[in-house]
Order: sequence, then structure tokens, then C-alpha cells
Amino acid sequence: MNEITNPMTTAPSDVDPDRTPRSIDHAQMRLYQEQRLVTLLSTRDRYRMIVRYDSTWWIGDRDGFTEITSTAQTAKLDRWHERLNNGALWS
Repeated sequence: MNEITNPMTTAPSDVDPDRTPRSIDHAQMRLYQEQRLVTLLSTRDRYRMIVRYDSTWWIGDRDGFTEITSTAQTAKLDRWHERLNNGALWS
């Protein structure tokens, strides 16, 4: 079998397997946004589905928002947020 017919289903090594990601519905996340408790990854439409709330990044889909629990992904999103909002990190 190949990776298409037998995809890898294990989590990255930096994800705590005993910690289930939290979920928030769209209405609740909108409320947090109105209360200014949410930071968008970027105001650009392309990135608006990724937000920071309660010290973690969340990704939105049609069902709501799911917490990103990977520390490596969190670090990447922190750098990406800085780059998208403040320009290149090396300038």
C-alpha cells in the first residue's frame, strides 16, 4: 500500500496524545472576537480562519474552530503572524 491508500494517521511527536483539542463553535468565537479576546493570524481573507485565543492558535472550518495543540505548529504560526503583520523577520 502507498501513502494514499494507507495514509499516516499518527499525530506529530510534539502533540500530547492525552490532550484532546478543544472545539469552539462559530457563534462563541464571534463573541470572543467582539470582546477583543481573539487575534487573527492576519486580516487578509486568506488567513482569517486561523485565530489565536486563550494563548493557543485555532483553525476554523464549517463546523467551528479546533485548537491546535502542536507546539511546533504553534511556534510556526507565531512566526507567521509576526511576518504577516510586521513584515519580514530579517528586516
